[in-house]
Amino acid sequence: MTRRIAARDGLFMVVTVMMMAGFTAPITAQVPEEYTNLKVLPEDISRRQLLTIMRGFTRALGVRCSTCHVGEESQDLSEYDFASDDEATKRTAREMLEMVQSINENVISSLVDRGTPEIEVGCVTCHAGRRRPTTLLQELTWAAADGGWEAAEALYHELRERYYGLGTLNFGPRTLEDFATGLLRADDLPGTLAALELNLGLYPEAANSWALKGQAHMRSDQPEEAIAALERSLELLPGNPRVLQVLERLKAGGD
Repeated sequence: MTRRIAARDGLFMVVTVMMMAGFTAPITAQVPEEYTNLKVLPEDISRRQLLTIMRGFTRALGVRCSTCHVGEESQDLSEYDFASDDEATKRTAREMLEMVQSINENVISSLVDRGTPEIEVGCVTCHAGRRRPTTLLQELTWAAADGGWEAAEALYHELRERYYGLGTLNFGPRTLEDFATGLLRADDLPGTLAALELNLGLYPEAANSWALKGQAHMRSDQPEEAIAALERSLELLPGNPRVLQVLERLKAGGD
């Protein structure tokens, strides 16, 4: 019981800080006064605390009540079957909640310096406003596996339009560089060059992108383009030994 209370109090703090706002009166009025089938949250939880946690879930994952509970968006919340376990997402949410509690109790609690106020994880730590807590690199890799570079490029623009500046996905130069590296290893030279061109259009001074572009041109038997890309990389990051070595070999007529 003591362990459950400690985890519960920690969770309340995380979600409350994450929300910084309560429910409006009309929405609160739609929610039942009593709750049944609580399996992770304590049975004596207050209505206010429960609403705060549920609102925190929706913001952390970018979802609505109907994602986990039996009901339709067009329905009044008073008509939802909140006690039902029919939705798989609700059962998953319980497992995730237990994982968060375990991390805070058994892992984070042992850190030497947790800061003030102390660091704790919550749903938002990994989800950051998205239902699926993936990285941009993962999303692009899956898209490319299904539809090639064109599909990955379309997804990149879609996600950038929706999430850029929100701290949800990493749109820095490293993501497309890592993606291009994967394409290069798979010998997808057109895709590699296209990904790097996109990245350099956004980050023209990304030295590593120019170096990768040089490698892709080398593999494509385009020595002049490779030399130009590698020289640009060295202008941006002078003295890179790996780039210098490859550039010298190219200029000497090597491969």
